[in-house]
Amino acid sequence: MGEVIRPYLELPARLSQVWLNRWTLLFFLILAHLISIHASLQSDIENAKQEALAACLTLEKTGSILASLPHFAAHGLNALTSKGIEASVSALGTT
Repeated sequence: MGEVIRPYLELPARLSQVWLNRWTLLFFLILAHLISIHASLQSDIENAKQEALAACLTLEKTGSILASLPHFAAHGLNALTSKGIEASVSALGTT
């Protein structure tokens, strides 16, 4: 009988390296990529929240101004009307 060919690594050494294969490495690369995406997505979501809040505040201010516009327009029209009537009465008095 000839010599028995023995593998370079014995069974315990081979079992300790079973996890180190292309699928495990691919899994870790995908996991690292997902963690990176999650971090950037969180900052993008925070930026979107801040921009939406700023847009809502601007819209609220604009709506408030537009809602109060008739009040100010009526006040100005009343002032012009009273000045016109006073001028008419004054002109009538001088006549």
